[in-house]
Amino acid sequence: MSCSQQNQRTSRLQRQRRALVRLVREFLRQDAGAFYAVELVLIGSIACIGLVVGLAEYRNSLVQEYGDVSGAIAHLDQSFTFTLTASSGSPASTSTYSDTMVYASSDANGITVNTPSVPDSE
Repeated sequence: MSCSQQNQRTSRLQRQRRALVRLVREFLRQDAGAFYAVELVLIGSIACIGLVVGLAEYRNSLVQEYGDVSGAIAHLDQSFTFTLTASSGSPASTSTYSDTMVYASSDANGITVNTPSVPDSE
């Protein structure tokens, strides 16, 4: 590389360096955009925190509702009794079914459900 080519390259690098320094100084001098960026970051952070809290509460209420439904299903009583009568009025046949609940406690995915056993009423 000749001396004149090296000088041209050096002067071109110096011009680029000066332009970059001017750009950085101008960027540091203008701070109006920084305030908007900080505001957007704060608003976004608050929205994300609210979203996480809201989803956690939604999860808790959904788990509670599923627990209530499981308790209601566990307490379904399908016991029945019916009597067929003959044309003379006397009982011809009686059918009875007594549903016994064998449900005391269950542990499913960390959720413990305890229900007292209900005695059959006949």
